Amino acid sequence: MRRRVVLGAVVTAPLLVACGEVARDGAPELRLEAAWRVPVRTRIEGLPGRVRVVGDSVILVDGTGAEKVRVACFNAADGKQVWQIDDERQLSVPGVGEVRLCVVGRGAYESPDVIQEPTVGCAGDILPISFVADRNAKTSSGIVGVDVHDGRPVWGFRAVSDASTDRTMVTAVAGSVVLATVSAPYGPDWPERRPTTLALDAGSGRELWRGDGVIGLAGDGESVVVAKVTDGGWRPEVRDARSGTPRWTGKHPIDGPYQHVSTVADHTVLSTKDRRVTDIVRLSTGTQLDFEADAPPGLVASNPPMLVWDSGVAWWAKGPNGFVTQTLPKGSPTKGKKRPKGLEFHALYGAGPYIWGEYKTTQESGDHDDLAGTIAVDRTGRPRSATQPGAVLADVSERWLVVGKNGYVEVQRITPKAS
Repeated sequence: MRRRVVLGAVVTAPLLVACGEVARDGAPELRLEAAWRVPVRTRIEGLPGRVRVVGDSVILVDGTGAEKVRVACFNAADGKQVWQIDDERQLSVPGVGEVRLCVVGRGAYESPDVIQEPTVGCAGDILPISFVADRNAKTSSGIVGVDVHDGRPVWGFRAVSDASTDRTMVTAVAGSVVLATVSAPYGPDWPERRPTTLALDAGSGRELWRGDGVIGLAGDGESVVVAKVTDGGWRPEVRDARSGTPRWTGKHPIDGPYQHVSTVADHTVLSTKDRRVTDIVRLSTGTQLDFEADAPPGLVASNPPMLVWDSGVAWWAKGPNGFVTQTLPKGSPTKGKKRPKGLEFHALYGAGPYIWGEYKTTQESGDHDDLAGTIAVDRTGRPRSATQPGAVLADVSERWLVVGKNGYVEVQRITPKAS
């Protein structure tokens, strides 16, 4: 019997945060110990979404295009490579034939408005990755599902059958479904040509449904979040992952994928470009939640999940502490008592009772500048780990922290300090 693996959520800041049971008050301080590092070609700004902790393994997607790229799996404890797929050899894929790995999305090309937001995520034992038939500018492309334990191709789906400059990329993994969006490979802004998004069964690669003029944004459980072109512009939708049936359609048009704030724990947060209108939607029901905040909040997927935000200047007028948590779906806001004055916290991920993110300095910054950087806090906002200035948080679990630094990815072991 094959093992099942569970992958944490992939998000952009401010983000929905995946974590386990959260302590009522504070949590023990953490010790971080560098375990190993590996050189990467991807710029550190592009590493979030390219690295995933899967149990005691680390999956890395490095590079952009069909040359000098790789997908590799490492042992989290010592960095020993378990398997690797790269551009040096072709893959023999069931039902498709010989193809080559193609890493699509952020990496070589950087733009805040880039359409593609690729994700690295597992559906059970399957890790879906992009492929092309060859290295020509015009080629067919699709998705191959590989066994996450050994990198062996299990199934393939050719989404673009003719020679084309379009590429196919994984944009979301939701339970048993993979979303693949076909569009220009690195183009900024929303596309002039209508993209197509396909939903594939993660176990077999069978097509479940497709949407013309649809861009896949995120997925969680058995729901997906997409953007659909309409006469009034692009509008967000929550859909059933396997049938494609809409559960909720937003009233406010959006201009780019960066307005999808985050998705995890059966909720999604979407915001207009000016951040004046924010929608929080429960994925399984399509119902909207009311909340009170001066900026789009993140979510901590604890049990139960919480909204978490730090609204900076707006909260200084109400007192020195701005870190706030609110239990979903109808809990009352609880104001943290340990937020360092002059710092704003941007939640990125969570694990156990800890929320991992980044403290950033503000105009009022001063005495607490030493805390600025990647750090863990508890639900009150109290710092619970050493800060790491200049490090980009790529992923985290209760045992392993992965950060990006100039030219390499570093894996750190997490242990609680003795009381």
